[in-house]
Amino acid sequence: MEMLEIDLKKIPTKIGVYLFKNKKEGILYVGKAINLRERIKNHLKSTNPKIVELIKSTDYLEYIVLDSEAEALLKEAELIKRFDPPFNQLLRDDTQYFFVGFTKEKFPKVFVTHQPQKYNVEFIGPFTEGSALRKILKIIRREIPFCTCLKKHYGTCLNASLGLCYGWCCKEGEIGEEKIYSRNIKKIKQILKGDLKKIKKELLDELEKELNKNNLEKAMKIKREIQAINKILEHTNLIKEISEEEKFNKMKILKDLQLLLKMDKIPNRIEVYDISHFSGAYKVGVMVVFKEGLYSKKDLKKFRIKTVIKPDDPRMIYEVLKRRFNHPEWGIPDLILIDGGRGQFSFAYKALQEARLNYVKIISIAKPRGLLYYDEKKKPITLDQLPKNLSDFIKLLDKITHRKVINYHRKFREKQWFKL
Repeated sequence: MEMLEIDLKKIPTKIGVYLFKNKKEGILYVGKAINLRERIKNHLKSTNPKIVELIKSTDYLEYIVLDSEAEALLKEAELIKRFDPPFNQLLRDDTQYFFVGFTKEKFPKVFVTHQPQKYNVEFIGPFTEGSALRKILKIIRREIPFCTCLKKHYGTCLNASLGLCYGWCCKEGEIGEEKIYSRNIKKIKQILKGDLKKIKKELLDELEKELNKNNLEKAMKIKREIQAINKILEHTNLIKEISEEEKFNKMKILKDLQLLLKMDKIPNRIEVYDISHFSGAYKVGVMVVFKEGLYSKKDLKKFRIKTVIKPDDPRMIYEVLKRRFNHPEWGIPDLILIDGGRGQFSFAYKALQEARLNYVKIISIAKPRGLLYYDEKKKPITLDQLPKNLSDFIKLLDKITHRKVINYHRKFREKQWFKL
């Protein structure tokens, strides 16, 4: 097969989606980019074997220029769902797509998951970036309220008090306005599925009709829906521009970690824990999350140690993990990394067993010797025994987490001192 020839100068440096195609199979791969030229150039230069195979299989390239990152994200999702390109599946490796779920009830609840097969609900997707999807839903929710409480409750929820849901949609015994809520859900589905500019034009036409009828209440609601679409269209930093080489290297490191620990799947969610205190006083801990090898700022959790009086890091780790496992809604980690030696490892292992999370792997690092504990019954190995990239990656996760816990401890201590 002849090598694919692309004149990069003819490709615009604009936001859009691109399609690698061949005459026999049709669409092989769909991607999105903030800069189409740079993104396609990265593909052509890649040494990732799967990307190399994609380029070899491609006969020609098409692209669609769009005006916003949100449009690119939604168009990519639409094309992947419609054509199910083979290389989109291949290049995901063990990482999964994200879907927005709508429960089948009077007031449907909205949630994001990457395991749609677990639920008997309506889904929209697939989306390639969970963080971008959640940002879009957050923008929508400020103007078009919807419910995320998966269980009924008696009190008013925090979301209702913030104006993010109506309150009656999740409150036990409340009778709500089904027509209003149904319209909201319909609009959310339209936004996630479709052409934002087309939806906006339809809403503007609808707004004009309602204003002509002097129906100000309905017009105000339509105006808020238009505002939601405008904010989505204006929003930037939705698309993560990571080169294929970076992705490939991160994935290789995670696969090396998977092989080392004999895990069933790649550790896409890694939680790292560390403790800090001042001779047993001002005790705190943190949970730092890394998704697909990248730090996830929004998942950072901070803990003030409550049950351990004396300086005892292993028992502090145990308390933090026990409290963390009371929150399954935070997600379940594939791997836990602890800053500490055999004692911390043993207490963390105990917390995992008590939470019945035997399938979650755990490792701990004892500094300064660089010992890596990975099995309750085996001796530790040294980080020097690992491939350098993997050793550096583990050290980096630990370093980032240590910095977070030290910063939190310093702020907490200063706050307490000012109270004296």
